[in-house]
Amino acid sequence: MSPRFRYLRPGTLKEALDFLLVHGSRTSVLAGGTDLMIAVRREDLNRDFILDVSRLEELRCIDREDGLLSVGAALTYTEITASCEIRSAAPVLCQAAGCVGSVQIRNKGTLGGNVANASPAADSVPAMLVHKALVRIESAAGPRTIPLEELIVAPYQTILQPHELIARFFLEPLENGWRHSFQRIARRRALSVARINAAVVASLGENGRIADLRLSVGSVVPRPARMTAAEEFLMRQIPDLELVREAANLVSREMVRRAGIRHSTEYKRPAVEGLVTKALTEVLL
Repeated sequence: MSPRFRYLRPGTLKEALDFLLVHGSRTSVLAGGTDLMIAVRREDLNRDFILDVSRLEELRCIDREDGLLSVGAALTYTEITASCEIRSAAPVLCQAAGCVGSVQIRNKGTLGGNVANASPAADSVPAMLVHKALVRIESAAGPRTIPLEELIVAPYQTILQPHELIARFFLEPLENGWRHSFQRIARRRALSVARINAAVVASLGENGRIADLRLSVGSVVPRPARMTAAEEFLMRQIPDLELVREAANLVSREMVRRAGIRHSTEYKRPAVEGLVTKALTEVLL
């Protein structure tokens, strides 16, 4: 059977954006293709064009901009985990990237593709949220930069317009003394989508009190999000196990508020509390 779409590989970001300006509504963008190719094989793809941006150098840079770590959207998970600069400045992202799928998936899957797919179970999003991530979105009309939490609005739904591309992410680097943890629960240790994931970074003051803490979860809420009630509860406290468990309880209550009561809530409530307790214990105790 002949393909029902045309495959295109632009040579520059400008070429890609100019094409999307005209044909964006009829185009699927291929960054890693780990989700898109499933639709192609099932003949579920309802597009006239596939635009492959995976090799655009403008989307594959790792550098610093205004004190932030800039990570190109077309970097693969393997490249992220191998980067000494990312591992030093954004260790939670490296840890999450190493949990994604199989070696083959990590070799092909990209950070931008994972975020644009907007799965509630995406491992990369909670990891970037604790780094206060910003997203650079490019179009032929020019770039715009927004907080990552504003990009994903619902499961598998973003505010990206057909003529736009995710170009890069800006992450706040962790300074010396920060502690970090990324935890997940899945059906198997590997090759499985997360049923629950959690990312935490924290800094303790000289007096032993929590000076700063950021906590995000995914999969158990419609879109990955910072757990601000638990964060505020923990701030300026001297951590102990009872405090950690109370914070984990706040997270499970926030899960129910955001996701509602479902058939899986009875399982997920103690599971999320246990996972968050484990993550917080790792960075605070």
